[in-house]
Amino acid sequence: MTQYYYIASSRELPTGSFGKNKTVMTIRDYIEKVNPSAKDQIVMQALLEKDPEGDQLMDIFETELDAAGLYVAGPMKSVDASCPFRQPYIYQVDPDGGSFEMNDEKKLSSSEYYQCRRKCITELFQYMGRHLEIGEELELYSCTAYGCERFSDLPNQDDLVIDLSTFQLEDNFEWKERQMIRVRK
Repeated sequence: MTQYYYIASSRELPTGSFGKNKTVMTIRDYIEKVNPSAKDQIVMQALLEKDPEGDQLMDIFETELDAAGLYVAGPMKSVDASCPFRQPYIYQVDPDGGSFEMNDEKKLSSSEYYQCRRKCITELFQYMGRHLEIGEELELYSCTAYGCERFSDLPNQDDLVIDLSTFQLEDNFEWKERQMIRVRK
């Protein structure tokens, strides 16, 4: 099953991709200036078949860390009555290129992927810090089910309250399944 993450707010929040370090260029410029051998790759040939002039724009990332970030979509249009949120605007968030979990074991197994995980979590907290006003609260929740059943299980007992004014991201962090996290500023 796939893990889904949500943020609920009392007001609308910005959506889109956050924290990625990319260069945007045309397919033609990429082939001519960055990677001439790409024109022989099957994926690039398919793109050039659809756009023979190579005018289509593409995102270029130098490293996996550059490609890691946060993606926010929403707000959701219809929400099941069993939804655990008190806030009306509910957004799905995704750790793009990483995850919302990091710990010593993951750090030892793959330093590069650990850094991508850390970046996704850092971007999440920076996003909340930028868009949360003093005195406001956001609700975070995660679950594995999708559709009408996604909120049918009750939240677990590991609820957490985070005050952004004093929060320090350490080397270990995990946004657990069915965990309600209240974030205040």
